[in-house]
Amino acid sequence: MSLEFAATHILWRQFEREADSPAVNDGQLKIVTDFVDAFFHSQGHDGQAQDLHAARWYAAQHQSFRAMLRQLLRELANQVRLDDLDLVVLAHWTPDVEVGCSVTNAIIHESGSRDAFGIAISDHGLSGAFLALQVIEDYLGDSDRDGHGKKALLLIADQDAILYDSPSLARFDPVASACIVMLRNLPGNRPGGQIAGIAFKHYRSIPFPITEQALDDLLVDLDMFTPSEDLLPLLILTTPALAGQLREHRQLADHRIESWDDSLLSCAPWARLEQLAPSHQRILLMLPEGNALSCAGFVAGT
Repeated sequence: MSLEFAATHILWRQFEREADSPAVNDGQLKIVTDFVDAFFHSQGHDGQAQDLHAARWYAAQHQSFRAMLRQLLRELANQVRLDDLDLVVLAHWTPDVEVGCSVTNAIIHESGSRDAFGIAISDHGLSGAFLALQVIEDYLGDSDRDGHGKKALLLIADQDAILYDSPSLARFDPVASACIVMLRNLPGNRPGGQIAGIAFKHYRSIPFPITEQALDDLLVDLDMFTPSEDLLPLLILTTPALAGQLREHRQLADHRIESWDDSLLSCAPWARLEQLAPSHQRILLMLPEGNALSCAGFVAGT
C-alpha cells in the first residue's frame, strides 16, 4: 500500500486577527488567568499569568484550531467527498486557544464521517505532522487488509498567542495558521506501479549532522528511496537557516534546495509544498529540532 495525496488537496491559510475583537472584561480575564496559574502550579512552576498574555490569548478565540480548520474543510468539500473518511489526525506544536475542545471530533462531525477515528499528536515539536504521516500509513495499512484503499485527513494548526513568555516561539515571528491534507492509502498493485500524486515514503529522525562527513553520508543514512527512485531529481525542502548551510555543502548543493516560511510553524513545509506542486522527483523535508533532524521523504509522480 502507498499513502498518496495531490498538491491540490493541500489547503492552507494564515489567519489574521480581527480588528474588532471584543474587549476582554474583568470576569473573562480572571477565568483565563486562573487557568494559567493552575497550569503553572500543576507543572511545579512558581510563575503567575500576565494580563498581557492572557488578554492576547483570549482575543484570539476566533483563531481556534476548530474555527480555522472548519473554514479549510468547507473549501476542501468543494473538491472531494468527505463523508467517507476513515481517520482524522491533528498535528500541532502550540496549544489551542479553545481549551477542552476535541478538534478531531468536531471535524469528523462537520465532515459527516460518522465511522472515522480521530487522534491528535502534540508534544512532538514542529515535526508532528511528519510523524502523523507514519501513524496514518500504519493505521490505514493495518485496517485495510483487503487492499481496497482508505482515506484520511491530516489537520495541522498552530497559534501565534500562548499564555506565557516563550522566546522559542517569538523567534519565529509566528502567525496563526492551519492546513489540511487529504490522503489516500491506495493499493500498491496498480498497473505499471504509477504514482498519480505525491507518495509518502518514510519518516526518519536522526542525530543532527554537524560534521562534513555526516553531511556527506546524510542521504545514505536516511535510506529514503529505492535504487530506481534515486535516479529522480531531488528537491530538499527545509528551514531558511539549514537551506543556507546545505547550499554551501558541495555534494548536497547539486540538488534543488528550497526553504519555507518559518512564521507558519507546523504548516510551513506543507504550504511550501503546495506552492511548488512538484512532479517527477524525490522530495525530502528536513527539520532541525535540537540535536535531531526530523525528515519525511516523498516521491512525486505525474
